[in-house]
Amino acid sequence: MIRILGIAGSPVKEGNTEVLLKEALRVVASDPEVETRVLNLSGLEIAGCRHCNGCIKNQSPEKFCSLADGMEEMYPALLRAEAIILATPVHIGRMSGLMANMIDRMRVFVYGNAHRGGLTDKVGAALVVGFLRHGGLEMTLSILNNTFALFGMIPVGRGGMVLTSLEGKGKVNKGIRHMALEDGLGVLTAKGAVQRAAELAKIIQAGKKALKASA
Repeated sequence: MIRILGIAGSPVKEGNTEVLLKEALRVVASDPEVETRVLNLSGLEIAGCRHCNGCIKNQSPEKFCSLADGMEEMYPALLRAEAIILATPVHIGRMSGLMANMIDRMRVFVYGNAHRGGLTDKVGAALVVGFLRHGGLEMTLSILNNTFALFGMIPVGRGGMVLTSLEGKGKVNKGIRHMALEDGLGVLTAKGAVQRAAELAKIIQAGKKALKASA
């Protein structure tokens, strides 16, 4: 079974980012070998990393971080998944503050004495949602893909990029709440990223089984 965890990093519940993520995940809904789950950062309190380095010396299998907040739900979910989809709106040319806080707190998988390397070989895909065509979507995608690499994960190509205004020019239809779904090409890139994430996760899982069997 391939478990895909989708994380919506917008402070807006049921907004464009969350709706796009759920729409993209539908591309694997009929695959019996894939299980999907969505977590919304909008419903969690996640503080920024204090760099207290508690995870370096005091981490345990049950306690990932010295801070007790919404990340206590996120850590086990991240470990359990074979593929992780990070979906974020673009705020002032970068990912949302919520998403940045979560990623900073994921350093427990880099330096932690109990969970170091916990994200290694997991597949990562990024979906970014922006209002303006040249408002930082490409930069945000690049940062998230670099983030996957820093955790020892396998990035999925470029990822998905979706606009929430007509042609990315800042024009909207007032009667449409989820303009992200009106960007047909953008939605296709998001679905393609999720589909590829599932494919790569299957390849990695099968490869590890083969290596174990031949050892």
